[in-house]
Amino acid sequence: MATGITETDVWSAADALLLEGARPTIERVRQKIGRGSPNTVSPHLETWFRSLGARIKDPGAFAAAPAIPDPVAQAAAHFWEAALSQARAEQAEAYRDRLAALAQEGERLAADAEQLQLREAGVAQREQDLQEALKVATSQLAAAEERLQAAELQLRQRDERLEQQQRQLADARGAVQALLADAETSRSQHAQALDALESRHAAHERRWLNELDSERGTVKRLQARLEEAQSASQQQQAQARKALSDEQEQRRRAEEGAQALRADAQETRARHESELAAARSEAAAAGERERAMASRLAAADARGEDFLAQLRSKDEQMGELARHLMALTADVAAKGVQADPAAP
Repeated sequence: MATGITETDVWSAADALLLEGARPTIERVRQKIGRGSPNTVSPHLETWFRSLGARIKDPGAFAAAPAIPDPVAQAAAHFWEAALSQARAEQAEAYRDRLAALAQEGERLAADAEQLQLREAGVAQREQDLQEALKVATSQLAAAEERLQAAELQLRQRDERLEQQQRQLADARGAVQALLADAETSRSQHAQALDALESRHAAHERRWLNELDSERGTVKRLQARLEEAQSASQQQQAQARKALSDEQEQRRRAEEGAQALRADAQETRARHESELAAARSEAAAAGERERAMASRLAAADARGEDFLAQLRSKDEQMGELARHLMALTADVAAKGVQADPAAP
């Protein structure tokens, strides 16, 4: 009944393959042992590779006999050189892949930076357009304010004319009142004269009647003048009220137009200020993204420098192992010559 392979079986097979000048692999170890699955052989073979450097420092680690033939030493040197070359090739390939990845990252960052510059140029152009639009809106607002001031000046002038007409109307009313007072005075005087005439002698009755008729004619003329003055005053009052109503309507329309102009100007200014604030905010965000990209690029450069330092350190370690192996090989060869004095 077959049993599972152990670490000792794998190490022994790997040592035998190494002494034969073959590189130990999972398949070769399985063939050497004659059984075992790759999943079982793989971890034992990895531990064998990890302990290989320490075992190389021990000259007797791979041989049961005290002397190692020259072909075995040459095979070990050949294997070590092959392993070293392959490790360096793998490191170089990994370094090239890393450099390619860094180059792609740099290209992507450069493309992002170019797009960011284009967006910044667009934002600057948009801010300039907004500044121009704000200047136009400011000039329009100034023109609207000038028109509003002109309308207010016209309203004040109309108010002054209306006050003048009202003063003229008051003067006309005063004149009518004066005429009425004169008529009342005349009536009073005529009444007094009539009372005096009635107390006089009857001889003067005809003369009094004639004078009374004359005075009545005068009163009629005064009454006619008074009616004409009242009619003219009423016409002037009607015209003044109509003019006042028209002026008030014009003033109301002018005030509504001025208010509409103020509202439009304020809305335009607010909209432009909002767009300008949004453009500045977008420019600030673009600057933050640019700084973030610069930070990422610096970090990528730092990682590249660290990777190069690691590769240089690994090359130094591999060189040190190669020197140890060469020294070990020379030592083994010298011991072989001492053990076999008959060798030429």
